[in-house]
Amino acid sequence: MRPFPAAHIRTRQGRSSRPEFVAVGLDHTTAGVELRERLAFTDAEIPAALQRLTDPTDRLLDQAAILSTCNRVELYGVARSRPDERQLASFLALYHGLDTSELASALHVYRNDQVAHRLAATAAGIHSLVLGEVQIQGQIGKALQLALTAGTAGAELRRLFDSAVAAGRRVRARTAIGRGAASLPHATVELAHHCRGTLSQSTVLLIGAGNMGELVAKQLAKRGAKRLLVVGRAPSRAARLAESYEGHAITRGRLDEALAQSDVVISATGSPRPILHRDQLRHALARRGAGSLPLLLIDLSVPRDVEPAAAELSGVEVHTIDDLHGIVAGALVRRRAELPEAYAILGSEVARFTDWLRRREAAARVGCLVT
Repeated sequence: MRPFPAAHIRTRQGRSSRPEFVAVGLDHTTAGVELRERLAFTDAEIPAALQRLTDPTDRLLDQAAILSTCNRVELYGVARSRPDERQLASFLALYHGLDTSELASALHVYRNDQVAHRLAATAAGIHSLVLGEVQIQGQIGKALQLALTAGTAGAELRRLFDSAVAAGRRVRARTAIGRGAASLPHATVELAHHCRGTLSQSTVLLIGAGNMGELVAKQLAKRGAKRLLVVGRAPSRAARLAESYEGHAITRGRLDEALAQSDVVISATGSPRPILHRDQLRHALARRGAGSLPLLLIDLSVPRDVEPAAAELSGVEVHTIDDLHGIVAGALVRRRAELPEAYAILGSEVARFTDWLRRREAAARVGCLVT
């Protein structure tokens, strides 16, 4: 990884037959949740952003994909001329109404073979908040699918992403990097248990019935949470999740009532803006009665589901995804011991990709592409 100092900015050079790979972005190691949420793309925003990146009238890249998760926002691209990292950084900033200077110390830039190593290691969970977590595999696959649907992923970018996912799978199959109790859902429930001492007397409100919500519900059941309430964008899915763990599905219209009944709130949605607001929580606190423990809010979303001003309320304890670092640290010791073998596997898989790329270039010169 290297930062984005002005001294390293280079402008485009002439076009060549060899594709140039680039990755520009930031992650939880370089930027806090406040900056990550401002730079995050929703799935609905990504197609238009990709079209702008590859627009023939002002092309920054020939091929492009965007990987936007709770822990990272990274732009992956391929071009026949050297992509200008300054322009790509400006694109990321201006698209979200930021000044490029706000990103200067947080951005990292990778080129050519570094890009393949970066994406493969990311797919293996090596660059995740929780080392070895598996959800990133599906997120990388979704990023590629969005690019394919938008028509911005050609053969080289598609192979790059497919190779990275394959590398991640092989690392998990051949090492113990993903084994053990350390995971984002596990860490979330451990944080709740640590703050409460026990969950056996707690009503837990889970906002979000997607994959993360389901994994959190499973961990809550293991920890013996007294009562589970589930709110989801799709009522039928929320009902199925609640039923699976002997909980109760709550409609969005009854969210205020559910907040007043809850001791712990865990939110994991894909909303582009906060869904829990200061005044809303203030009213919920008034209905909880005197002597209640602080309402514990754990926000796993980026952008955040909980309005930052809510943390100012007396009687509320707010944690974001960045607060999980300490919880998972001890559980990751054994996983870190797997890193040398993991990197060896990744090196082998990246070599396969670069060999394919060289053969494709050679075949192109004689008019026969490698597929």
